[in-house]
Amino acid sequence: MRKTLYESLRIAFPELNDTAIPEEQDEFEHFVRWLNSYYSNIQKIELDDFRQNGIDECHRLQQLGIDLDELKNQINDDMASFYQMYESEEEETSDMHGYDFEFSFDVIFNHIKIFIEPYELSLLVIERQNPYWLLVPHNDELIDRIIVTYNHTFGDEEPIQLIE
Repeated sequence: MRKTLYESLRIAFPELNDTAIPEEQDEFEHFVRWLNSYYSNIQKIELDDFRQNGIDECHRLQQLGIDLDELKNQINDDMASFYQMYESEEEETSDMHGYDFEFSFDVIFNHIKIFIEPYELSLLVIERQNPYWLLVPHNDELIDRIIVTYNHTFGDEEPIQLIE
């Protein structure tokens, strides 16, 4: 099953066809390193700073010629509105901290989805403390195979899922 995950990802990222599959196939750090062997194919969002979201590094977004500055500006605008709402609330900001992370991730992922929609790509997100995301060709069978084999390999505690 583990090998099937890597074989499926080779379909999504053909440049990895010549890259040896890691010996420790169920080690997440090895998985990320393998995916990013040549280009940044999987990106991490830093929990403490939504601006550290991997958009600038994402090879697929660069290949498509997507206006990364515009994408980041739209994310920043939505986040600025959210923080202004915080300032107008009397609630303790620490009480809203968990919601802040969830909102930030939703804003980032929703904007990425909007920008990739015309390109037949899908957004997969790995739910970890600092989420990871990757863009794969929109192919239901391939996406399903990646999700099932990833979750089998790395467990359901930090699953990968399609953002629809």
